Amino acid sequence: MTSPITRKLAAAALAAVGVIHLVLSPEYLSEQTYIGVLFIAGGLFLCALAVPLWRADNVPSWLLGALTMAGMGIGFVLSRTTGLPGLHESEWELSGVVSLVLEAGFIAAAIPALLPARPATGVAADDPRFSREPTARARAERRREADVSA
Repeated sequence: MTSPITRKLAAAALAAVGVIHLVLSPEYLSEQTYIGVLFIAGGLFLCALAVPLWRADNVPSWLLGALTMAGMGIGFVLSRTTGLPGLHESEWELSGVVSLVLEAGFIAAAIPALLPARPATGVAADDPRFSREPTARARAERRREADVSA
């Protein structure tokens, strides 16, 4: 289970990257239509995923958000390095770098959120002093105290 603060920050990152893509979509629609359409679809999708993640720990939102954020980040880097069909940008705009940081942060938060919960291990888990179960000695003392007071 993810802490509520981490979950809400991750949901805000989803929404922020979604809004950035929606704001930039008209520019990319005029440059290369398919990129603009992807910006609109991705932006709306991320904003839609942010809502259930804000409300509760939602595995589909974590998984789909991580995949979408990774795809958007990879697309941005490719468009600046090798280029995409019909699009090869040379500038690394601030909005793109901010999106990359948010995407990486979301993915970093999503990894532990998607891993199965593991039982506690280590010294404290094996040490009876840290157990919540009463020891045989403690149970015997409680019985004696109950017998004396009765």
